[in-house]
Amino acid sequence: MKPPPVDLVAPPACRFGGFAWIPNEHGEVLTVSANDGEQAGSHRLPGGHAGEQQSSLVAMVNHVRYETGITPTPVRLLGTDWVPYSPATPAAMGQYFVYLCGRVRSLTGVTLPPAAEGTGLELSGYLWQTADTARHTMRSPQYRRFLGLWRAWRDGRTTVLHDGPPALSAMATEAL
Repeated sequence: MKPPPVDLVAPPACRFGGFAWIPNEHGEVLTVSANDGEQAGSHRLPGGHAGEQQSSLVAMVNHVRYETGITPTPVRLLGTDWVPYSPATPAAMGQYFVYLCGRVRSLTGVTLPPAAEGTGLELSGYLWQTADTARHTMRSPQYRRFLGLWRAWRDGRTTVLHDGPPALSAMATEAL
């Protein structure tokens, strides 16, 4: 199937960003609890969207520092995750880059950002998680991403995810 042409004058809307996979000495991974929007009350990896003229790596470092007070040490790309357009939010399709970062001790102080004047807290907590605990604290899209990344991390490889599940498996390739 021939891909559709790309309009270079008015390209499709696409967001991208960087997230951090920060393990501790117990084999758990740092997550933060969102306090607003569709993710309210659920956990996700620290990180976020890139700003104008900002790479996914720089976005990841800046967001993690802001959200946790930790300056991450990127080691390598752990994986990417493409997410579709969401008419419910409405959010443009996106491409996220998840960077494996150096280990952080579980007793390291995590400092969540204070509420801006006149607003509530952006993040309400953090947890060190495994694939089993994340099942109970994450919404389905974030958990699918977490699980795909967990498997890649445990296998020492880099993964390509398509809205959570691995995109390079035989079944996923057929669906594309």
